[in-house]
Amino acid sequence: MKKLALAVAIIAAGAGAYWYSQQQGQGALTNPALDYIPADTPIFSGQLKPFPIKDYLIATAGNSAHLAQSPLLQEEMDEITEPSVHFGMYLYKAYVEGLKDPAAMLKRFGLGDQSRGFFYTLGALPVARMEVADTTAFWKLMDEAEQASGWQHTQGTIAGQSYRSYLLSDANDEEKVELVIADREGMVSVTLNTSFQDPTLLEHALGVTKVTNPLSGTKLLADIIKTHGFMDDSVSYINHQELVRAVVSGDNQLGKQLMNLFAKTGEDPFLELRTPECQTELNAIAANWPRTVAGLTTMKVDSKQASMDMKMVLETRNEVVIKALDKMRGYIAGYVQKPGDSVMAMGLGLDVGQLAPSLNKVWNDFMSPRLQCQPLAELQSEMEAANPAMLGMATAMADGVKGIGAAVLDYDLQIVNDEPSLKKLDALVSLSAEDPAFLFDMVKPFAPMLGQINLKSGDDVDLSDYIPAEFGVTAKLGLRGQHLVVYSGEGGKRMADSLKGETLAANGLFGMSADYGRLLSPLMTLMEASGEEIPEELEALKDYKMQVQMGMDINEQGPVFNTGFVTKP
Repeated sequence: MKKLALAVAIIAAGAGAYWYSQQQGQGALTNPALDYIPADTPIFSGQLKPFPIKDYLIATAGNSAHLAQSPLLQEEMDEITEPSVHFGMYLYKAYVEGLKDPAAMLKRFGLGDQSRGFFYTLGALPVARMEVADTTAFWKLMDEAEQASGWQHTQGTIAGQSYRSYLLSDANDEEKVELVIADREGMVSVTLNTSFQDPTLLEHALGVTKVTNPLSGTKLLADIIKTHGFMDDSVSYINHQELVRAVVSGDNQLGKQLMNLFAKTGEDPFLELRTPECQTELNAIAANWPRTVAGLTTMKVDSKQASMDMKMVLETRNEVVIKALDKMRGYIAGYVQKPGDSVMAMGLGLDVGQLAPSLNKVWNDFMSPRLQCQPLAELQSEMEAANPAMLGMATAMADGVKGIGAAVLDYDLQIVNDEPSLKKLDALVSLSAEDPAFLFDMVKPFAPMLGQINLKSGDDVDLSDYIPAEFGVTAKLGLRGQHLVVYSGEGGKRMADSLKGETLAANGLFGMSADYGRLLSPLMTLMEASGEEIPEELEALKDYKMQVQMGMDINEQGPVFNTGFVTKP
């Protein structure tokens, strides 16, 4: 099982490395590779257009240099005794060491400056396929990995297609599991082969024979791209309906494979879910939450910079949930969404007054009608104790709150009496509400120390008397329009002042941004000042040039998770 897990991990890691493209055109959705992917695949991730790998590696070279400098990698390899693991580690080492010279590394792997790739499943069988410019170079690298690890292949042929197979199961096991690698028409395929699977699966996986109901014969990818505003460069999805269908009825490719496997083992763990009631109710739930989809919304890659914005959507047709989450949306301050303006920022957008009624609507929707499928009925019974009605009493005092945010704009550290301390801190915490002064006055009875503070005067209040001196921080409290602010430093004051003109428009549920270079640099400087030796792999992080941003929101398709980054060499 460990060997099988390793093979799946290798394939999944390869899928995670598929690159996003910046080219435009309609050819992406008519790629011949889609002829070999079944329309009912539960999982799909496709790089539909060639991505400029070389430029991307150059643009991110400064941020990945620490990988190539790691002295631990060779030590770890020397300790590995399992040939299959050593094989994978050899390829990983070739990759990380090659990051110092992307052009040479791509040549060694047989990859071109641009490439397309796909990851999907034929039922349960994972398949990864990627364009390779020089198959001779690719196989030479495989030979090197074999020689270094001792994990030797066996040559095989199916339907006239040759392939290499690497045994993953023990030689004495009754059932055989192999890692299979082959090249055909400029694409390398990596998959698994077992002694108990249909032989035609391997033909499909290696791109020898087309599937009967291909993804290319549907409008699925085009519909996802259009519905969610994705670029047509890359699309990924998990099909919840096909997964549920496999479990409750077993009439798709994945389901048939599972049924055959259960017949061999004599045990069916999903038997209780195949009652008529469970089939009806689980299929209805899956129809309400059909897919999780992901794709690019913007992207620019050249040798000087790489930037991408991605979006993942949990699709739902449940109008109750969509409307409830939409009502809960609050205000996320502008400074949270600008990674270049701060070291790190975070914001929670939440209309507290809508929290209890919205959650109550979601709860009521889940609790009715009463489900007949036994496992679902038991879950409903357990959820009865989680009635959110009482939440309204707990949030009543915070009614009118629309969001909270915090940011560190700049900071520096120093050593004082052999202890680290803050040398500088520019920071801001803000509470956004319809009447923040009223909320502050409501809190005073519970915190007598705040009783003398009068925010209505319009003057900022020095909080030095309330902050222990050893923290080395001075802060002030004040109002900026509909925002209660606590700030430190001139940078914190400027950012607090910028809030005065911001209205409390609902714009999301959660947001975060960070500048890794500015976040890590003071920590590295402190280690140097303390005389502590900085490991090489950490030293490289000092100049890490990447800004990231992520957030959560809701739209008419369902919950949305956004993420993006900008990186330079």
